Amino acid sequence: MLKRILAAAVVTAGLLLAAPAAANADVYTSGAPCSVDVSTIQAGDTATVTCIPGTWAPSELISWTGSGIDGANIRMASSVTFTKHANADGSDVLHVTLPSSASGVYTITGVGATSGHVCSVSVTVLPADTTASTVSSSGGSGLAATGSVIAEWALWVGGGLLVVGAVAVAIAAWMRKVRSS
Repeated sequence: MLKRILAAAVVTAGLLLAAPAAANADVYTSGAPCSVDVSTIQAGDTATVTCIPGTWAPSELISWTGSGIDGANIRMASSVTFTKHANADGSDVLHVTLPSSASGVYTITGVGATSGHVCSVSVTVLPADTTASTVSSSGGSGLAATGSVIAEWALWVGGGLLVVGAVAVAIAAWMRKVRSS
C-alpha cells in the first residue's frame, strides 16, 4: 500500500513539474514592446527606438514606417519607410530624425515579416520655436520598472517541492498511525 501511495505522489509531482514545460514548448518571439529614449523632443531632433532581445525573431526582416503631420519628411536612415534585419538575439535599434517643421504626435511602427509582431512608439514633437527648457528628456513613462526578478520555472519548482514535502509529511503521519495501532 505504501508503495502505491509513494508511486502516486511521485507521478503527481512529475506531472506538476512537467505541465509548465509542456505549456511553453512552442518557440515564438515574446513580442516585447519597443521603447523610445525621449517622449517629447524638439522639431528636427533625433529619437532612438530600442527593441529588447526577443522582441523580434532572430535576424527577422522588420518594416519600419513613420507617421505624423509631416510624416513624409521623417528620416529613418533614408526615407519614411525603412526595412532592416533585427539582430541575432531579436533586438533592434533605430534612429529617427523628425522634420524641422514637425509638431504634434509622431508614431514609429515596426512590423516583423516572420513573426507578424507589431511594435509602435510615439513621440510628441514641440515646434521649433518652443524653448528647450520645456522639453522632457527623462525618457520612458516616468514609472518605476517593478517586474519580478524570479524566474517562472523557479516558482514552479518551489511549489512542486512544497507539494512533495506536504505529501511526505502526510505519509509519515499515516505510517506512525498505522504502526501505533
